[in-house]
Amino acid sequence: MSIEDKIPDHSAFSRARNERFRDNDIFRRVFERVVEACISAGLVGGKEFAVDASLIAADANKQRSIPGSEWIKERDPETASRAVKEYMATLDDAAFGAATKVTPKFVSPSDPAAQWTGAMRGPAFFAYSDNYLIDVKVGIIMDVEASRSIRQAEVGASKTMIERTQERFDIKPERLAGDTAYGSGANLNWLVKDKDIAPAHPGDRQVETRGWDLQSGGLHVRQGP
Repeated sequence: MSIEDKIPDHSAFSRARNERFRDNDIFRRVFERVVEACISAGLVGGKEFAVDASLIAADANKQRSIPGSEWIKERDPETASRAVKEYMATLDDAAFGAATKVTPKFVSPSDPAAQWTGAMRGPAFFAYSDNYLIDVKVGIIMDVEASRSIRQAEVGASKTMIERTQERFDIKPERLAGDTAYGSGANLNWLVKDKDIAPAHPGDRQVETRGWDLQSGGLHVRQGP
């Protein structure tokens, strides 16, 4: 498409994503190709990573939600909507269904994988978490993983990203920075004993000297000393 060509309607991109590329790993391949280019350019240090998550509002209407106690997980795959089929496929995923057995307060029948959350300390809404694994040398994002917007799911996503980065690029950090949500005993045990990764935490002098700002509400990488 040249600069003079008419831009396709936005629905064309939506259809391509949902129909042509939904079961294709093309977006993952493009992302990893960019990471490989960053590694080749010397932009990735590979020793010190940070992990954090951002809330992404789901396209789910609160007015059409139902109490979580009324939601029935079993659905006929032949008649279920695409969103429900995807939800059913992630029931055993550590970043989604297997993250917690706690019944959510509300469920959106049109998008049951979305999490009802009040994490922004304002009106609650349905959301997902976009999780990032960041090499802190210059802030290169090494991996991303979507999850439910609860702490257990975000911790599960961080493990997935660490293992996938090691598998794809043969890179495993020596230190990992994250806010207090990642400081559970089970997760620290996994980092230290299983992966030989030292956790960084608020108050750690090495964290401060590297320009990392760890707060209870998230991690921020400061520019400059």
